[in-house]
Amino acid sequence: MDTSVLIAGGGPVGLTLALTFARFGIGCMVVERAADTTRHPKMDITNGRSMEIFRMLGVADAIYAAAVPDHICHDVSWVSSMVGHEIYRFEYPGPREARDIYRRTNDGTQSMEPDVRISQILVEPLLRDAAMASPHVAIRYGCEFVEFEQDEDGVTVLVKNVETNQIEEVRAAYLAGCDGGNSRVRDQMGIGLSGDANIRTRYSIHFVSEDRVTFEPWGPAWHYQSPIHGTLVAQDGIERYTLHSYLDDGESPETVDPYDKVRAFVGTDFRFELLRALNWQNNLLLADGYRDGRVLLAGDAVHQYIPTGGYGMNTGVGDAFDLGWKLSAVIQGWGGARLLDSVQEERQPVARRNREGSKRHAEARVAIGHVWPDNLDDEGRGGDAARAELAKKIERIGNAENESRGIELGYGYAGSSIVCNEASDEMQDDPLRYVPTTTPGYRPPALYLEDGTPIFDRFGAGFTLLDFTEKGVDAFQAEATVQGIPLQTAGIQDYHARALYGCDLVLVRPDQHVAWRGDAPPDDPGAILRRVSGN
Repeated sequence: MDTSVLIAGGGPVGLTLALTFARFGIGCMVVERAADTTRHPKMDITNGRSMEIFRMLGVADAIYAAAVPDHICHDVSWVSSMVGHEIYRFEYPGPREARDIYRRTNDGTQSMEPDVRISQILVEPLLRDAAMASPHVAIRYGCEFVEFEQDEDGVTVLVKNVETNQIEEVRAAYLAGCDGGNSRVRDQMGIGLSGDANIRTRYSIHFVSEDRVTFEPWGPAWHYQSPIHGTLVAQDGIERYTLHSYLDDGESPETVDPYDKVRAFVGTDFRFELLRALNWQNNLLLADGYRDGRVLLAGDAVHQYIPTGGYGMNTGVGDAFDLGWKLSAVIQGWGGARLLDSVQEERQPVARRNREGSKRHAEARVAIGHVWPDNLDDEGRGGDAARAELAKKIERIGNAENESRGIELGYGYAGSSIVCNEASDEMQDDPLRYVPTTTPGYRPPALYLEDGTPIFDRFGAGFTLLDFTEKGVDAFQAEATVQGIPLQTAGIQDYHARALYGCDLVLVRPDQHVAWRGDAPPDDPGAILRRVSGN
């Protein structure tokens, strides 16, 4: 084999997958047809769960350092224009304040890491540099996937040098398709997409302006929104902005003037430098399958969303870590074949749920557009009344796309073939609210222990058995040794943590999801370990 895993696609998902393989000591090669990392800001929020994963991968600190400064808020403001009126503002703390709130409450309802405002333009180079620093990862830019042929022992992949058109054959044990919405890997697998395509054409304009007075008339915000002209995103909190607008009837990417679009949103002329304008389609699509033998998919190759909620890349980061630990286990020999079957079993329902969430959030924006009056900038009592009435309606419709902790943290794999559920286990499916739980399949509560240590820092790279009562887990450890499963035990003497975790013993998977729990050592720990490792 030339490499254990060939990853087609070097975007955030492919690079996260490469870092996951590096964490487990698995060799991989990334091929990316672009000459370098992206130059267009395709995302602008990395949510708390993704930051927890990036913490495991050792890149969280670099992301925080490159992101919007942590004292700047994440507010979302509905405006008539930047020189008109602010109608209603949804207020959200920046990372520094959010972290302080998490420490004070310490009730397990939040992520261990706060949401971070950062553009994909900045994220990709950070992930690339971390991956290239690993001896387990090779990255080849300007090299695109062409086709594959698999057999019982591996996958033969043809890749092409984009500049020279030279074709090269690469032999890998597995192929991971992280090559985006138009995935060639998925197409060759014969896997279709279900859902709604080409829902609406969007026109995005990326620009730079030093005119902070124009863009912060009511103080800093993350999003400025108007149903008439689109959404203006403050990308870096300093000078970079993206306007996600629309093409009106009669407009085309060739005829539209991006300067006019930006000035229409702002409401006046001002100085700015156009960096790039891009026309693209909104989709709500889900792949019908995630795997064919030794070929597996992740990211936009299996799900495509409207950007509302920021679920695209963040769902893809979850895909990558899930696929990465499972495939690593199989390659290392301690993971069974059912681990690879569980990739679709566990991740497809999450992708489907997030697709529906994205759709609901987009519909909420449309609903605000339906109640948006024409006289918002009128002076006097009539204008004041119109703005006040609209503000009430916006507040009532809400802003769930930035408040759906149930989607971001509360997704779970209960009922999966590789977790150990009981009939009495509590389940949750509220998209807005995350309820801390150790029900097998769910991510356990994040909290700080009495000594100030985040409990997640007690989790190892493999399985971790949390022991809150020192009842003795020698049999578990012995069975893990026999089966070759990486398992460490963490004794935790912390009353608050024990109360939130609800059981004396909690077995946590490599991806920080619960595999099994109980108040006493099981009669047959070997059977549990075989199940959760896919054997």
